Amino acid sequence: MALTLSEDETDDLIYFARAGELADFREQIEALCKREGCEVEEVLAVAVDGESGNGVLHMAAANGHSEILKHLLTILSSSSTLPTLLNTRNKAGNTPLHWAALNGHLAAVQVLVEAGADPYIQNGVGHDAIYEAEVNDRKEAVDWMLKEGGEGLEELGEAAGGEGEDEEMGGEVAGEGVEGMEGLKEAVEGLSVGKGKGEEEV
Repeated sequence: MALTLSEDETDDLIYFARAGELADFREQIEALCKREGCEVEEVLAVAVDGESGNGVLHMAAANGHSEILKHLLTILSSSSTLPTLLNTRNKAGNTPLHWAALNGHLAAVQVLVEAGADPYIQNGVGHDAIYEAEVNDRKEAVDWMLKEGGEGLEELGEAAGGEGEDEEMGGEVAGEGVEGMEGLKEAVEGLSVGKGKGEEEV
């Protein structure tokens, strides 16, 4: 029988990840695993916002909560599902790494890439994580991904043929109904917690 969470349970996990409340997050996810007799990766796979497609990793990455990312990725380090969870795309095609890079959260970028996140995956407008960091003037994130990401990053770049870093694809952000970078920036505002004018407060 497939694992299902109530809407409130999903909302709680997403909120704790978004707000960086590690203790509450750990308590909630451990209680769910105990109740359902399942593993953490099974909970993460279904704890997804129905409208945006954002999961726990998206929310933690978007808001720079590297401690939550480290906690989860340590638990998942030997799981065969880790690459899938790391590179899961939301409805706009963005991975957790897209959000961390776009917002310039270097520590989160480092944690994700070192765990195996692919910086060359393209989102719904054809942008990879490096490009998103570059066009949003996140120089530290760009420099680290290009110069200090390690051999694994270089191998990914060779496999991808270096495509997508400077390419723009017109049209709408998948699942968002808005165009190009403006839609992407608007979507970011809804992910952040109390970080400035126009951003959603919780």
